[in-house]
Amino acid sequence: MDCNDVQEYFIDYLEENLGELTRKKIEQHLTECENCKKDMKELQMIAVILDSESDLIQVPDDFMRNVRNTVSNTQESRQKKSKHRATMGIVATLFLTLFVGTAVATNSFTSVMDWWKDLSNNQNEQMQDYVQNGLGEYLNLEAESNGVKVTITSVVADDIQTLIYYEIEDQRKDNNYMINYNEGLQITNQDEIWVSKDEPSYSPVSSSLSIYSESNHVYRGRLGAAPMSTDEGTIHLELSKLEKLSNTPKDTEGSQSISIGTNEFIEGDWRFDIPVKKHPAIVHEFQVETEIDGNPVIFDKLTIAPTITVLSYQYRNENPNRKIQYLTIASLESKGKHVYGQLGLAGSGGGGSADGWNSVETTFESLYFEKPTDVLIHIGSASYSIEEQAQFAVDVSKELPQTFEYGGNKICIKQIEVGERTKIEMTEELHHKRVYERLDYRFYDKDGQGASGGTNVDGYYIDKHGGKYKVNENFYRLNELEHPRFFSTEHHIQLYRDDKEGDFVPAVLEIEGYSVTSFYDDIIEISFE
Repeated sequence: MDCNDVQEYFIDYLEENLGELTRKKIEQHLTECENCKKDMKELQMIAVILDSESDLIQVPDDFMRNVRNTVSNTQESRQKKSKHRATMGIVATLFLTLFVGTAVATNSFTSVMDWWKDLSNNQNEQMQDYVQNGLGEYLNLEAESNGVKVTITSVVADDIQTLIYYEIEDQRKDNNYMINYNEGLQITNQDEIWVSKDEPSYSPVSSSLSIYSESNHVYRGRLGAAPMSTDEGTIHLELSKLEKLSNTPKDTEGSQSISIGTNEFIEGDWRFDIPVKKHPAIVHEFQVETEIDGNPVIFDKLTIAPTITVLSYQYRNENPNRKIQYLTIASLESKGKHVYGQLGLAGSGGGGSADGWNSVETTFESLYFEKPTDVLIHIGSASYSIEEQAQFAVDVSKELPQTFEYGGNKICIKQIEVGERTKIEMTEELHHKRVYERLDYRFYDKDGQGASGGTNVDGYYIDKHGGKYKVNENFYRLNELEHPRFFSTEHHIQLYRDDKEGDFVPAVLEIEGYSVTSFYDDIIEISFE
């Protein structure tokens, strides 16, 4: 496997959605490739700090799965052309499109910790609603081993997902521990409860959510699993080890710190028999057509489950000048109530493509208790791919920097270090009239051969009013911005020859095109009567 192949599987690897053979090939590559290893670590931190540990951003269950699905169309053309991935650029874009809607729509948070606490409170309230309405159960099943007590506190299941809430207390009060669903977790009767895939390593549990805890030595979390294939049953859950957590620097707005995994484990034996009853979803099918910048969009299904709402739609790129990379829905509205995207909080989302149509599933807060007879779909934004090719000669023998002009904007190659891992530092001018947001580009050598590798991208968010915010300094402030767009300005690139025969010497910078984002106020009305 080369870097492009491995990067294609990054998010699937993080989710443990790969077969054993593919997983081993990726792990072998990561031991040999420092660049991919670095990119993977960055994604792991995002999946951890924004996910299970700080959960503030991935907070949601299947965030990385939703990330993959949301970005799949964005990256499709680049993957076909073997474009190297721009890790931080993807992250910034995803955070921009997936997180902001929820944050803006709910509250203005002064810190990530505030958002985490708010999300955790909402989780508690939702579980209370499930129980009060007969859709969930408080269990408080306890097991102790090696000085650590694990409690399965509650469970709720529907046609979209199965959610298991738990607490872990270190009775020695020395450490915090969490369930790592990739290691030390086994459901011994999963074939009875789920239709297993033809993979020995398959597990229906595929996500985790960290929930804020007031106690220093009590970790609260939630496991997300696929919907059960039976209406009810008993999940035989066994834990053989738990992952130790370490604290990050304390949140600036409070005394509580955020914990991240250490890859250190404590072994033990914790076993549970968890009774679960699945509750059916309400499914509305329809066919409502519209178009966005000349590209047809068809909304065709709304699945309303107790824990989540899933909107299904598809679009086709028919405007050659503005091809949709991905479309975001700002909110769903019913009876005056708005519900917002859930960042992958469900084991659902994403889509595929067939016959030129791109199918998408987007998850929202549940409308189950509203029992809507109609909904309003508020279109949020769309990211477009614009094809505008250009080639520029790069000469490593000449003095740097070397500057080019693209779309009325200056692009500068400031540094090139040729070697086994050729390093390139490239910057882009950012003036108030710049049209494009992010470039789609690749380097070639004098023989026209491309390279594998990766890119870290930094830049600025620019909001509707022209406000300019450095990404690294304002990553968590997006909820304060109106219609923010990410503009790349710095590229730190590492490349190597696919055949690994010698150094990669760049000779051509080829730009295929660029991405732009448009925001909308369109409202689509769907009636179920």
